Amino acid sequence: MRVAVFATTPLDRPGPESAAALAVAEAIADKGVEVVLVGTARNAAQQVAGRLTIRALERSGAGALAHTDLGPRTVVIGGPTMTWAADAAIRRVIGAGAIDLVVIVGDAETAVTAVVDDAAPSAKRIGLTGAKRAATAMIKLAGDSARAPSAHTPADLILGDFHLHTCFSPDCGTGIDDLVERALALGLGALCVTDHDSVAGGFAAKAHVEANGIPLHIAVSSEVKTQTGEVIGMYLKEDIPPGLPFTDTVEAMRAQGAFIYVPHPFDSLHAIPSEPLLERMAPLIDALEVVNGRLARERFNHEALAFATRLGLPAGAGSDAHVLDGLFTAGLELPAFHDPASLALALGDARVVRHPKNILALQARKWFRKRRKPLHAE
Repeated sequence: MRVAVFATTPLDRPGPESAAALAVAEAIADKGVEVVLVGTARNAAQQVAGRLTIRALERSGAGALAHTDLGPRTVVIGGPTMTWAADAAIRRVIGAGAIDLVVIVGDAETAVTAVVDDAAPSAKRIGLTGAKRAATAMIKLAGDSARAPSAHTPADLILGDFHLHTCFSPDCGTGIDDLVERALALGLGALCVTDHDSVAGGFAAKAHVEANGIPLHIAVSSEVKTQTGEVIGMYLKEDIPPGLPFTDTVEAMRAQGAFIYVPHPFDSLHAIPSEPLLERMAPLIDALEVVNGRLARERFNHEALAFATRLGLPAGAGSDAHVLDGLFTAGLELPAFHDPASLALALGDARVVRHPKNILALQARKWFRKRRKPLHAE
């Protein structure tokens, strides 16, 4: 039998909610039942609380999303703020299998509570007092109940390109109709349309596939230029103004509920955020582009992969296509998704796919097309 106990407030912050969650988890463990205590934390250090080892993650990256045996330990998800990656990590814990009962301890209504309620509608709530009595009741309930179904059910795998441009970018002439036709020919199931400083291309592509009943998911996105490099917001509702500080741009995207994706972070031939800045912003980044199909030097991708691995950031990949022939030179194979939460979850099972082409030839086509007036400007 295994019980998952969720705390509604950070586990490393003294208070009645965190103390009660720890007490309930320890009382369950005392009865010989395997328990996993889950919550957020401000401190990423390894900690020990009573007999429970707390594995505090700096953020909810690849380590939290991996299919691992949870074991009788505390898993601390995320940091002081919730991201889509943290959302996915919580769902992974619940859906990891062998969970007989999901318990929420505490009275606070927080982001963690909302995710647990959604991922495990049958989750039981208990208050802040009577830990041993509550633990006994919880164990009996778990023993009398059927095992909770996995929140992460297998899904059909699709191919997706997470970074591409259309004629709504000033340096690209690819029309929406041509883009969709090419994507279908390549067998793609999803496109993140990331035009420069504009969501217009994404909305145009989304409207086109919906009007024609085309089975292609479009994530309306934008690659926004900041004072130090670029950042992509996926599932944006409206434009983000260019030229803001990197941190302000990310916060503006998060205010829209967007998925934060940092493209080509080590392409030193262009303006990029500094490594210290990326490290500071890591708790707010949902994925890092570890393969960009249009980079002049492959070592830039290698450096991105090493950085993402070190910080536990989920990995993304995209073609950065500025011409039609460049579509899906890089991308991902992953479970189907439809919003930021399901995308974050799908990245835990993603595999990078590459179809490299001659970079100079693609760049030459881009330079030629750049001299032509964008189609949408007619």
